[in-house]
Amino acid sequence: MDIKHLQFSLRMYWANMKGLLNMAAEGIILVTSLASLFILVYQFGFKYSAHVTHMLEASRVYLLLAFFTGISLRYILKFKEIIQEKMLYLDIGIYFFLFAVLSGKVFFKEAIHQSLPYLSFLTEPLFVYFLLLLLSAIHLSRQTFTLLQSHIKPSLLFLLSFVFVILVGSGLLMLPNATVHGIHFVDALFISTTSVCVTGLTTVDVATTFTHTGHIIIMFLIQIGGIGVMTFTSFFALSFMGHSSFTSKLVLKDMLNEDRVNGLFRVILNILFVTLFIEGVGAYLIYLDIKGALPGGTQEEVFYAVFHAVSAFCNAGISTLSGNMYDPLVAQKYNLHVWIALLIVFGGLGFPIVFNYLKLLRHLLVNTFKIVIGQQKHYIHTPRIININTYIVVISTLVLLSGGTFFYYLLEMDNTLAGLPFRGQLANAFLGAVTPRTAGFCVADMGTLTTGTLMLTLILMIIGAAPMSTGGGLKVTTVCVALLTAHNAARGKENVEIRKREISPETIRRAFATIVFYFCWLGLAVWVLSITEKDVSVFTLTFEIVSALSTVGLSLNFSPLLSISGKLVIIFTMLVGRIGILTFFISFYKEYKKKNYTYPQENILM
Repeated sequence: MDIKHLQFSLRMYWANMKGLLNMAAEGIILVTSLASLFILVYQFGFKYSAHVTHMLEASRVYLLLAFFTGISLRYILKFKEIIQEKMLYLDIGIYFFLFAVLSGKVFFKEAIHQSLPYLSFLTEPLFVYFLLLLLSAIHLSRQTFTLLQSHIKPSLLFLLSFVFVILVGSGLLMLPNATVHGIHFVDALFISTTSVCVTGLTTVDVATTFTHTGHIIIMFLIQIGGIGVMTFTSFFALSFMGHSSFTSKLVLKDMLNEDRVNGLFRVILNILFVTLFIEGVGAYLIYLDIKGALPGGTQEEVFYAVFHAVSAFCNAGISTLSGNMYDPLVAQKYNLHVWIALLIVFGGLGFPIVFNYLKLLRHLLVNTFKIVIGQQKHYIHTPRIININTYIVVISTLVLLSGGTFFYYLLEMDNTLAGLPFRGQLANAFLGAVTPRTAGFCVADMGTLTTGTLMLTLILMIIGAAPMSTGGGLKVTTVCVALLTAHNAARGKENVEIRKREISPETIRRAFATIVFYFCWLGLAVWVLSITEKDVSVFTLTFEIVSALSTVGLSLNFSPLLSISGKLVIIFTMLVGRIGILTFFISFYKEYKKKNYTYPQENILM
């Protein structure tokens, strides 16, 4: 055997061995991630004895060792890919913490205990559990992201991601420590769906049914559902992967509704940053307003502020108080109502709108700075920074909010708003007009509102919020395009134009398809509910279905009275409403292949 043949054989042997070792490393990490989640669920979801506590402590050490082994192997085998990670230094930092925790627990236990006592926090159970959760999230996201490299349709993958989180959330809400006296599976499935789909309809009293642990689970489900399951997954995956395939980037581009493949990680990072920043500011303002008003002290007030900031920005409308916004503890906190309403508005505008205005702000600041330092003499205008989509959304939102507030005040001034100070009437009217745009917070018992207010609410629920937002409904852009098209049809004009820009025929087709599918589903769901729910008015059933399909969460006190079949209908409707009625049907349709011929045209009587 010559030397070249031997070198070739060794290289082939090492390539095969490297592949096996890589599979072993990924397998160890995957199994350890799943085991860590199981231990975390058991730790916080069940009551256990001292013996089980000792076993859990031992299992934490074994899990850390398994993670250390798998990640170390991955570093050795995939070093060239790992150094291309976008968050390489953070990845190394997490690995360093993993080594430090193991040093304090296993490798150099006595030395660290005697010489470095200030590092004792590294071995605290809470820190260890946080590290295990972070490692599990990172590496499970990497594994999940590989699914994007398959040929699964983006719309179907989007749907399946929500179904998966809903089922996991249902299991978590059924844990003994999550509820006070237990909960039926269908109710757990309902609450998980309404949280992930950021709807707000509830079949049980969230405040009294769930414990503090249950409320934390619901809050995380709302946050994940509001931002989007794949957004979270893609953030961790793109952060801690050396590279990703072009196919996965195309799928992610479609999910984020972006025009370009480049810069997807920055878009995801911006979404997460803007979300956490707005929620943080909102939580602070809410805390200042309810400070000293809630039983339970500062800890309870901080949690209330954080929970409601997340619930409001994500347009969920779920509250930890039985009376929602008209609970006696917060009914007269009119500043709170305004902060909640503003959070709903920001969440309902959509991330593209926020980014568009941030782009305008950056343009103004750069121009001002250059003028101040003398780099340029006058303001240099850049045309059309605010695009057509932003223009439609902002104008439509202002019209709906101002009109909704005016008519709500007019219809309720002698009813639910009677006896309130003028400031309180305005605050409640504003929140009452904002909340049908898929938020679900109640400023009054829905059963006490006038018929005119309920019809106003129904119309606002159907219109909904903006695309690529945390809200639902038909979307303001869809309604606007449809109205302009109908207006042009009445005038005999073919092209739909806004601000010297023509709307594409594809956009018009999608708008009308969305409207048709929406009302088809609405009619079918109401018909099914009329069979399962006896002796209930059609208006009540329609209101419930519209609330679910538009992910609003308002109800005429009917949700707790639903039968099991009725609950399943609402659950399915909430899921369809969250992912989008058109996206839902597209995920099951076979893609049409364009043909190079056309048939003769013929008119049909209308």
